[in-house]
Amino acid sequence: MDNNDIKAIEEADARRTKATLDKDTAALAALFGDDLLYVHGSGTAETKEQYIGLIASRHYDYRSLTQLRRSFRGYGDLVLVDGDVRIQVVVPAGERNFVSRYLQAWAKRDGRWQMVSWQSTPLPAA
Repeated sequence: MDNNDIKAIEEADARRTKATLDKDTAALAALFGDDLLYVHGSGTAETKEQYIGLIASRHYDYRSLTQLRRSFRGYGDLVLVDGDVRIQVVVPAGERNFVSRYLQAWAKRDGRWQMVSWQSTPLPAA
């Protein structure tokens, strides 16, 4: 992993964040691997199709996603990103505003980076 890989992943993740907030399902479909596993802090696990469908239906209505910190570890065509993110989202149970610690995996496929895994854990309120 070199600085170009980190920059490419940061740019892809910025596009993912924007697409999530804009509910741009076509952009999300391109940024996610077909084998995506998205695990929320609640333990709910979703496939690519399930997660994108729930964003499209506004089951998850993300209002903001703010990166607080992140670091990268590279393993060839796989990069793990761990970090903290502030999430503001409206779900059927109401509005949620919290900081979550996450582990994200990006795989390089056909010359581009795709997110293939997300796992997050909400941090206790300070």
